[in-house]
Amino acid sequence: MNAAAVEPTPVSARGWLDPYRIWLWLQLPLWLVVLVLAGQQLYGWIERPLGQIQIASDRSTGQFKQLSSDQLQQQLWGLPADSYATLDLQRFQQSLEQLAWVHSVQLKRSWPDQLEVVVREQRPIARWGNEGLVNEEGHIFSPAGDFARQQQQRFKELPQLMGPEHRSLGLMAQFHHFSRMLQPLGLELDGLEMEPRGAWTLTLKNGIRLVVGRGQVIEKLQRFKQVYGDLLGRYAERIKQVDVRYTNGLAVTWTEPPTPATPAKKK
Repeated sequence: MNAAAVEPTPVSARGWLDPYRIWLWLQLPLWLVVLVLAGQQLYGWIERPLGQIQIASDRSTGQFKQLSSDQLQQQLWGLPADSYATLDLQRFQQSLEQLAWVHSVQLKRSWPDQLEVVVREQRPIARWGNEGLVNEEGHIFSPAGDFARQQQQRFKELPQLMGPEHRSLGLMAQFHHFSRMLQPLGLELDGLEMEPRGAWTLTLKNGIRLVVGRGQVIEKLQRFKQVYGDLLGRYAERIKQVDVRYTNGLAVTWTEPPTPATPAKKK
């Protein structure tokens, strides 16, 4: 016996009459509108100009002492910027780091159109010759302007280092080492000079110039400490220079020779 054939309902007819598919087709215009609006918003954000620059000092250095927010703002606003989204942050950073008093810079975009800038200011701990300063890492930087005159007034309390620029880190380390050696005598180091061939000259805060030369530097300073503590210390205000380059002694240059003690008269 042959079973009666059943005609299937066309799939396409059932699909078009599906309520879910009908709902999707009805929602399509709405989603198109949403996409268009989102695209307009994105395009508007991309083309939005830079609105505000917020500048702050790094917490490790505290408030600005040599820089100002206005100065930094002017440095940045002078740069070309097509839009907020296409800002060249590296160029902004390099522009600020060209300023001698800027140690380092961190930049970050902040919604919707702000630029946050954190600047670490240089902290000088010594003078370098007559035209520069040395920061905490021993790196040399030279502020613009008539620095030689400014230095005498604003940074004269800082010690002075002189020598080959590529040895600035070593000079800073030696300065601290020599300072610790002289501290037990109550002497403070005010300047340190290293000649190209490695000879050392120290300047003390009491005005004495200490010529050490090359080789056996520590031994020479130890000899100076002993003689200064035993004898020379009492005449410090009359001493101009002490030369310890000799093997078994030292030479003293006086601003005013010490008055010899008057022998007691016999009765």
